[in-house]
This record gives sequence, structure tokens and C-alpha cells, in this order.
Amino acid sequence: MKRLLGILGTLVLASGVFLSAAAQDKPAQEALALAVKAYVDRQALTGPLPNLAISKAIEVQDFLVMNLAPDYGSVAGYQRDSSPGGALFSAVLLENMFTSSGATLHRARGCKQSVELTLLVRVGSERINKAGTLAAVAAEISEVLPAVEVRDQLLVARQRLDSAALIAINGGVRYLVLGGPLVVPSSMTVDDWAGAFVAHLFQRDENIVSHGSGLVTGTGPLQAVLELKQLLRKRGRFLKAGDLLALGSIGFAVEPDTNGRFEAGFKTPFGSGRVVFALR
Repeated sequence: MKRLLGILGTLVLASGVFLSAAAQDKPAQEALALAVKAYVDRQALTGPLPNLAISKAIEVQDFLVMNLAPDYGSVAGYQRDSSPGGALFSAVLLENMFTSSGATLHRARGCKQSVELTLLVRVGSERINKAGTLAAVAAEISEVLPAVEVRDQLLVARQRLDSAALIAINGGVRYLVLGGPLVVPSSMTVDDWAGAFVAHLFQRDENIVSHGSGLVTGTGPLQAVLELKQLLRKRGRFLKAGDLLALGSIGFAVEPDTNGRFEAGFKTPFGSGRVVFALR
């Protein structure tokens, strides 16, 4: 424990971040030290994080993100995420987590990665913060972006089901690879958003390793935005024009056991797109 608290002190002081009085308890301090070290080193935890209430896990996530800011940049958006049990939570997306189609990504040596097809949209206006209906949300989304997400599996197996642990580690989000944006015309309606969002992920010899139609949670994209807004509002956060919102997976995540090239194809009501990248 003393060693963990020493690591925490070094990390926090180096970034100019100080724990609030609300976070001055040993489980939260230990969780933060473990989360920062695991995320920075890309090493899977050797044991479980301390048990945390959701409110404490959110504090740990916020301080984790602050510690990552020197390397990963400022907040560029948010992710609507869920535990395998279905509990919703939000993750924070930072500028340098994003890269473009064609990128070669560094594979972690100390943990497994998962790869998933992701439905990503861009906020067109801050008016979205006042949107309370699907139609109002639809009016404030400017683009849909084909995207593939890579996560580091940092938690021990039994905690991958635990919402608080997933929040504390920011969902393990590492990279989001983006294809060209698909513009959403201002004339699009809620009915247009009800069209199919279909995606396929290929690896090696064009073998399909994941595919899906719509979000795996069964939630419509506009409803997913509303749910994400509600999660953020509880944290005192509001959306800005240009923010990128990851609404969830299309198809199930896969854990590739080899390096190599991936290609994803997307078909949406607003056009088709493609994402290509490699893990090395």
C-alpha cells in the first residue's frame, strides 16, 4: 500500500493535479495509482482494483484523465459505454486517442487488446445540450464517422463485469481509428435515423471477424445520444460543437491473437465508409 501511495503522489504532483477532499480515502487513492500505472504502462493489472462506489469510480476516472492529458491532449468527446451486465456509464475521449484510416497502431505487450466496430457521431451545435427529443437531437448531429475502437484489457477477468472498475479505468479506451466523415444533411429526420447502420470487420484473407446491424444494445443512435447526455449532465459536463460521441458497438468486440491488417466497411443511411489500420 505504501508503495502504491508513493506512486500516486509522484504522478499527481508531476501533473499538478491534487486530490479533492472527497477523494482522500485509501481505496480511491489505491485505485487511482493502479489505474494510472496500468494505463501508462499498458500492463494488465495483476489483481483487482479496490471496491468503489460509482461516485468514487467517477472521481478516479476524472483524475486518470487529468494525468493522461500531457500525452493524450484535451477532451475531444465522450463514449456511451456499458458493462456486460448492461449498466450504462460514460468514458472520456481525448484528442490523441484518435487517428485516421491507414494508421499503424502499437500493440500493447503487457495486456490483450479488443477491437470493435463503433458508431461515432459529431456534435454540430451546443444547442444539443437543450435537446430533449429525438427530433431535437437529430437537428444537432452534423456527421456520422465510420470508426473502429481498440481497447486495452487492463482489468482482471472477474472485474470486466464490474461497472465501477470499468469507469475507473476509463473503459480501457486506447485508439479510435476514423474513416472519412459522412455528412448528415439538415433535412434528415428521425425516420432517416431509423435506417440500417451495418458494419463488418475483416482480418487476414478478408475473413469476417465481427459484424452487426445497429448497436448491440438495441438502442437507436438518437436515443443513445440522449442517454449519453443524461450521463454527462449528472457529472456537470456539457457538449460542445465538434465533440465526437461514441455511441456503442456495432457487433461484438474481438480479441485478435496476432498482429496484422484490419479493414472495416460501414453502410449507414447517410452513405458508406471504410476504415483500414494495422496492429503491430
